[in-house]
Amino acid sequence: MRIISVVDNISSPPYSPSGLVMMLDSPDRHFLSEHGFSLLVENEKGERVLIDAGASEQVLMHNLGLLGLKPESINAVFISHGHYDHVGGLVPLIKAGVPIFAHPRTFAGKRYILQGTKRTDLSVPMSVVEALKDARLNLSASSIELAEGIKTSGEIPRQYPFEGPGTFIREEDGKVVEDNNIDDQAVYVTSKKGLIVISGCGHAGIVNIVQQAKKSTGTKVFMAMGGFHLYSGDTDRLLKTMDHLKNLGVDHIAPMHCTGFEAMKLLSDRFVGFELMSVGCEMSIQ
Repeated sequence: MRIISVVDNISSPPYSPSGLVMMLDSPDRHFLSEHGFSLLVENEKGERVLIDAGASEQVLMHNLGLLGLKPESINAVFISHGHYDHVGGLVPLIKAGVPIFAHPRTFAGKRYILQGTKRTDLSVPMSVVEALKDARLNLSASSIELAEGIKTSGEIPRQYPFEGPGTFIREEDGKVVEDNNIDDQAVYVTSKKGLIVISGCGHAGIVNIVQQAKKSTGTKVFMAMGGFHLYSGDTDRLLKTMDHLKNLGVDHIAPMHCTGFEAMKLLSDRFVGFELMSVGCEMSIQ
């Protein structure tokens, strides 16, 4: 089984004290980075599931091309939540007829984040909204199997108060309402080393996500990876996050995308099983 970082915010040589991560970049093959997220999971049967589709068609298709993959070689796409940096490259996959899996609220309405008085649009691009009319769309708020050994979490209960929802809003029925990102789901991958929990952005809280994974599967969590959404977290939240992940028995973490520099630095300094999974990196689990 292998996991490949197709789109991420950074492109750099991997830091892998465990030897799990390998860089696929070479002098004649250069992966592009952007503010976006996409992971490819390939199980033992060769089934390929793409988790999120990055922020742009250009970067996603370039990086898939370097891997020798075309949209029609993907068996399923799972969208963790409906923000532009996770859906921007969807159109070629929809045109190729790849099944798209998501929460029922993922593509509903305009969505924003508030930063003081500034309102930043995070909505699904209109090109994607139009293409979805012809998509093989599968919407579910419950856990479903995407391929053998790969399934979605379903909605994540919010149990830990220190993992706040952030300042998100959405337009709904002509009104502006608070957006708690209820569509935010994770993916569980079964491996020989234990459960791998993949988060797109972690709006539900990475500790909530891991807690739910352990509770619903009864399986030890070998690794938590993906976006942890800690870029705006204070030191207290970062320390609590790290302590809870350790107490939950997580052996390895590979924070990506929206985790943020300060959080990445703290986690890399204090978590022995830290892995850097930048764009163009592959992790093989035997």
